[in-house]
Amino acid sequence: MAKVNIKTFKEALKNSGGNQARIAEKLEVSRVAVNQFLKKRPKMRELLDDAAELVIDVSEDNIDTSIMVHRDIDSSKWKLLHSKKGKARGYGVKQELDIKDERTRIIVEKANDANNKMETKPKAGTSPDSS
Repeated sequence: MAKVNIKTFKEALKNSGGNQARIAEKLEVSRVAVNQFLKKRPKMRELLDDAAELVIDVSEDNIDTSIMVHRDIDSSKWKLLHSKKGKARGYGVKQELDIKDERTRIIVEKANDANNKMETKPKAGTSPDSS
């Protein structure tokens, strides 16, 4: 089992994509041990965060290249549905609920953008605790 220190951490960080579980696996320690190491060393946490950000940057670049160069429709759809600017233009993923328990009814109302509410109510004549 390797000890977590700055040298071993930096080595394990290479090609990890900023993934703590992958780093812990490389070091043959628990994820908790890596997390404790990072709590004591903010500079190492910063390196980890930078590595994770790099993965996001490369992913965004790949998606943009796929859209602009290859005219890939699936990448275009993904970008519209998941980017802030796409959402601002009205694109987005609809969330649907599939509830098997007939005792609970979920009501979702949208009054204003600033006043959304979601509540759950037991169906008449039942108790949430009854089986």
